[in-house]
Amino acid sequence: MTNPVSNPLLFSIVTIHYNDLDGLRRTADSIMGQTERKAFEWIVIDGGSTDGSVAYLESLGDQIDVVVSEKDGGIYDAMNKGLERCKGVYVWFMNAGDTIHAADVVEKLVGEMPAELPDVIFGDTEFMDEAGRPVGLISKLKPQPFPARLHGGSFRYGMNICHQSFLAKRSLVPRFDLQYRQAADVDWIIQILKRMQGQSFRSSFVISNFELGGSSAQHTQKAWKERYLVLEKHYGWLPNLFAHGWILLRRLLFKLHLLGK
Repeated sequence: MTNPVSNPLLFSIVTIHYNDLDGLRRTADSIMGQTERKAFEWIVIDGGSTDGSVAYLESLGDQIDVVVSEKDGGIYDAMNKGLERCKGVYVWFMNAGDTIHAADVVEKLVGEMPAELPDVIFGDTEFMDEAGRPVGLISKLKPQPFPARLHGGSFRYGMNICHQSFLAKRSLVPRFDLQYRQAADVDWIIQILKRMQGQSFRSSFVISNFELGGSSAQHTQKAWKERYLVLEKHYGWLPNLFAHGWILLRRLLFKLHLLGK
């Protein structure tokens, strides 16, 4: 497939990891199994794991372009370390436990790319349970319509995409704000969308699998508070107050849907 840019390194895939060897293996298999390898670099930021993960990473040799293993200040500090090392046109976070949906996703992204490169690429996500079984697509499970395009106000009523299926031009991405421990990714994405000068592009296929659980799910109350503050910062306190009435109802509907599956 013809690459639409002279620089063949379209994507910087960044994997953040700490003491989750099984999750890391799943993520690594999905990245190393891509049918189009020349279009991306793979950067792994490990927080100084002690569960054998470092030896595993070393065993992968030059299949990883950059490996850093050292203590960090948490998930978003590690993600900032990853950003500092990216060289591709687009940044794409695929953290330990999350996977690229199919072996030909990168190849299909390259093939679908418009001649005028969009500022942001996004697509659908398959939710997975802890046993690795598919739960359903975010576009089908969420009550609100899945967006056809993204803009600065897209998340006024909460996140309706997953960051694992969100790729942004490296020239647009800020550092993650470390004052947030659970919702810095929400703030990060909204900042990017507000900086956009061009268009977003929605893929015609599922980009990633997202494993339900993780840090935000394990600290639900704090995550909710942080997300509320992030949305208030970007959209104002009164609109955010009204919007959260709908967000709470939508979350209840989502949970009931999952329980009914």
